[in-house]
Amino acid sequence: MSQTSDLERSGKLLTQLGWTWAGERLAELIERAVREKLSLHAFLELVAQAEHEARETHRITGWLKRSGLPVGKTLENFDFTFAHGVDRRKVELLATCEFATRHETVLALGPSGIGKTHLAAGLAVRAIANGFSVWFVTADDLTQMLRRDEQAPAARIRQRRYLTAKVLVIDELGFQVLDRGAAHRLFRLINQRYERASTIITSNQSIRDWPTILAGDEALATAILDRLLHHCHVLSIDGPSYRLRHLETQLPPGP
Repeated sequence: MSQTSDLERSGKLLTQLGWTWAGERLAELIERAVREKLSLHAFLELVAQAEHEARETHRITGWLKRSGLPVGKTLENFDFTFAHGVDRRKVELLATCEFATRHETVLALGPSGIGKTHLAAGLAVRAIANGFSVWFVTADDLTQMLRRDEQAPAARIRQRRYLTAKVLVIDELGFQVLDRGAAHRLFRLINQRYERASTIITSNQSIRDWPTILAGDEALATAILDRLLHHCHVLSIDGPSYRLRHLETQLPPGP
């Protein structure tokens, strides 16, 4: 039987066993093994490692597509020199994703346009790379979804990504004041995720102003913050707006 037939048969067998990437690229893996004079054990490890890396790439790519995260916002391209007050060492510690393992909360607080969303998205990308499911949603969209789901069957609600995601990113909380019903639905969600999964929240409002955005209900705001702050990392960001800086660079020079 020809070498080509042997190779095709081996590749097909690997594919049938679920090692699709290795099966499709078996020829190049064998060529590398011969070129580097690998032992049989080393060759087997090469094939397994190649398949593992391909599966990880596929998993990360798939989760990024399903996560709703804004494209291109990573920690690698976050401008720490522009965002004032960000403790880079704290961000690097969060980037290990231990916060997700321990079901802790991250609050990114500061005025509009300074990179809160970018920072939250960057941490979420790292969480996906570390094996955690992620879902990104604006506070406004989440509020509407919770309202629509209020009368839904419990079995359906349990499947919603705002509950199943290991890391839920709620962006722009505070841009709109929530009415009492919306604030109570948000409390129920925070309470359901409390010590079960991690939540990252970005807000343009300081913590002391949260009663204002939560229907003016100080007791409810206290209950929400009690759960969020129990196991929490706060990232305070300040500085001029990224978007305004970009706009200024596009404007023609003054007279």
